[in-house]
Amino acid sequence: MTATGSQTREWRLFTMGIAQKKVGDLARAAAESPAGPPEVLDISGWSESDLEELRCGPQDVIVVETGGNTERAGRIRAFCARNPGVPALVRVPKGHPGEVAGMLRAGFQEAFTDASRFREALERARARMDAPPRVRGESAAGPMVDGAERPLDNVVPNVFDWIYVVGIGEDGRMGFETVNPPLHAEAGFLSPEFAGRAVDECLTEPSADRLAGHFRHVLGEGLPFQFEEEHALAGKTRTFQTILTPVRNKWGRIHRIAGISRDVTALKDAVAALRASEERLNHALEGTQQGLWDWDLATGKVYRSPRWFGMLALLPGGIADSFDAGLKLIHPDDRRQVEAGMSAHLEGRVPRYEAEYRMRSRNGEWIWVFDAGKVVAWDGDRPSRMAGMCTDITERRRAEEALRALVGGVVHEIRNPLYGILINLDALEATFGEDPRYVPFVSALRESAERIASLVNDLRDYGEPRTLNPEPYHVRSLVENAVRSCEKLAKDRSCDITVELEDPALVLPLNARRMHQVFRNLLENAVLHSPESDTVRIAARRLFADGFYWWTFTVEDSGSGFDAETLSRAFEPFFTRRKGGTGLGLSIVKRVVEEHGGSVEAANRPEGGACITVRLPAPHAPLRVRGGANV
Repeated sequence: MTATGSQTREWRLFTMGIAQKKVGDLARAAAESPAGPPEVLDISGWSESDLEELRCGPQDVIVVETGGNTERAGRIRAFCARNPGVPALVRVPKGHPGEVAGMLRAGFQEAFTDASRFREALERARARMDAPPRVRGESAAGPMVDGAERPLDNVVPNVFDWIYVVGIGEDGRMGFETVNPPLHAEAGFLSPEFAGRAVDECLTEPSADRLAGHFRHVLGEGLPFQFEEEHALAGKTRTFQTILTPVRNKWGRIHRIAGISRDVTALKDAVAALRASEERLNHALEGTQQGLWDWDLATGKVYRSPRWFGMLALLPGGIADSFDAGLKLIHPDDRRQVEAGMSAHLEGRVPRYEAEYRMRSRNGEWIWVFDAGKVVAWDGDRPSRMAGMCTDITERRRAEEALRALVGGVVHEIRNPLYGILINLDALEATFGEDPRYVPFVSALRESAERIASLVNDLRDYGEPRTLNPEPYHVRSLVENAVRSCEKLAKDRSCDITVELEDPALVLPLNARRMHQVFRNLLENAVLHSPESDTVRIAARRLFADGFYWWTFTVEDSGSGFDAETLSRAFEPFFTRRKGGTGLGLSIVKRVVEEHGGSVEAANRPEGGACITVRLPAPHAPLRVRGGANV
């Protein structure tokens, strides 16, 4: 135990957890007191036995820095219990008012922020210690934190509630005994200054009459009373929730009423805003005929809106609130596609989940829905909540199927006479050979017939259903098959096709036939637009973009590239600048790639030529081909 003073003084200043420089500032501030400079003792390292042996004088005081651990708080409580007459103060660093409540509960009487306020805080603490016990317990003047912080108006401040006691005289007169407002309370409702004053003197009309009426109600009924009402504060209308409790003396008379009031304005506003938001959402969903679902991945429970059940002619709650219960309603041929799309999104391979599939309604009919959703909450790096919308697209799919049937019928009706035309052209060539009188006409007829055949095939491909049912497939095999399909065209134009795959063993979940068509269309376009004896390149690389990993496939040529209009309309159906083209090749590419959860872009190369980039989601873990097929 080391004292900073050279001799025993009239009073001592005990410090705990305060830096030496701050201790010096406190000592200098305390030296201006009438009792003169104190003897300063740092008791931070004292043991419990040292503290038990300490005998404090009537003028001694203890000051502690906030931020102490549980052990320090326990030592302070023990110290104050053994020395009930010693004022205990806490120094609170500016900007840390939240630490005050815990230290006050440990037994402190006052709080301050810097040494310049220490003397004022000490005087208030000593005045409180000298007060009679009843006044000390009910005092409305609490500890004060100076500086930029708001005064703490209570010995033990509360956070949300006004806590007050109203005394009831034998003559029925009512007066405030204590008023304890919450931290950072706005002026205008109840003030600590009301203590010792009659109720009707403190409040203005109509608040005074209403509150007095509530007090009289409690007196008349003799039971707790809870109510909610509005009061004007600082020019604003605030809503308070209040409970009044009668307190009886030993003779059974109600001599006090304890009140607790809480400002619930923000809560009511939030509830009203939430209710309005829900109503707007419900109106919007009703107007768009969309069903909402919300999946809590932690519990496995799925919320489905009434409109979701209505699409299936079910009553709300007509199936269990689980993902599997909804999965059982999906057509068996579409279920694998839905599970694959959901897994791809939950594993972070695609930015959102989208699927079109059939569901069985209560009457046994199949309806088509478009389902789209996204992870909206995470638990660390794991998805914890997912939400989305279901839209009934049965009518659209029926229209598509009708159009597809029409296209199929047209294709069939055109293909039969087309084959007849081609057969007769073959016979004409065989009969007349190289007769110059017929060669130009036969050539023109054959070119037109082949163009019709190409258009018919493209129409058939473009009108295919959207259901994918992808399977793990070796990309190298797929690309090489597409290259072989273009060998004759490349040979006719003296072009080479090179393949560069970053991972030759790459396996992706694909509909192989449709993706073969994608690569074939892109390679054919590149070869047709390349100069003779040029090289067309197709390359595959893995990259990270937009928060996800992708496999990018680029097809490049050294031709003239795209002009501005063609670049903006490249994927538009039936738009083409190439003579003899149908304008459906890139449209088919875009549709198939997007059905796989990817995207496609067209651009011009800086060094000349065109570049088409296809992005497909990259699996988190390597996939294996079932049975080793298509290797």
